[in-house]
Amino acid sequence: MKLHPLACAAALFLQAAWLSAADPAPAAATKPSDDDLQIKGVFNSVLPRTERKHALRFIVHPHLGDLTKRDHLRTVLGFRYGITTRWEASTETDSYFTHGLKHGAFFADSGFATWRVGTKYQIGDPLALGWDTSIGINWQQPIGSPPLDVTDGLRHTAPFLTASHDLAGAPGWRVFTGFGWDAVTQTTTRGALEKNELGDDSINLTGGFLYARGPVTYAFEATYYTTRFTASVNRDVYAVRPSLVWALPPKYTFGAKGKWLLGLGLRLSHGPDGNDIGVNAKLRVNFDFKRLLGLKKTTSTP
Repeated sequence: MKLHPLACAAALFLQAAWLSAADPAPAAATKPSDDDLQIKGVFNSVLPRTERKHALRFIVHPHLGDLTKRDHLRTVLGFRYGITTRWEASTETDSYFTHGLKHGAFFADSGFATWRVGTKYQIGDPLALGWDTSIGINWQQPIGSPPLDVTDGLRHTAPFLTASHDLAGAPGWRVFTGFGWDAVTQTTTRGALEKNELGDDSINLTGGFLYARGPVTYAFEATYYTTRFTASVNRDVYAVRPSLVWALPPKYTFGAKGKWLLGLGLRLSHGPDGNDIGVNAKLRVNFDFKRLLGLKKTTSTP
């Protein structure tokens, strides 16, 4: 029997909610941070809070859906560092290899497809309205000669502004908004665009809300992308994405080190390529890199 993806998503949402209610609320250190919550394909928005000062995170993010959809398994590898209490920087690369479940033997083809660097600075609440605000920029460059379906072949330079506000009288609830500009440049690397990916200079406006309950954070984001003010062709994409991110307790990771995050999101968009409806489920693991190197002896965030 083949299950509809929306039915699978609903079942996983209910399971996570039940486990969140059954488990006692964990210490704050085990909850997802703002950077933890940004799992591309599940929750895409940038949130304003930054990495702890001098904290160094090693990030591993396999795209598990590739095991059934693609010949190659893409895995993000990267680092995020808290420069000060308000300023962070990150670098990531997209690696890929044939997983052997479809075409191509295991590891018959492998390499790196994309390099990204980014920074975010928390400017606080400049208007004294109760909104925590940050500015930042991300830069992305394709590298090597990867397969067409693991990169879009474009260089992206994307400055952004993001803000969030904790709702008074509603513990755990937060609203957020953001504005960004994506300047793209063609490169010599061949690639393929995802469905409803614009592929031109564009601006975007995002809004939504978060609800944190124990180790699970529920989110809803709505985003409008347009080339109307940045390119010669007027195109628009409207997208909504309900999602959850679950910081898995140690009993579900068999005591493995690091912070294990399971994300699940419904993908609903309408644009030049028509409607796109689907489910994304992704795993992300963040390690305290100083602890891995034996440079930190005291108990801290996993």
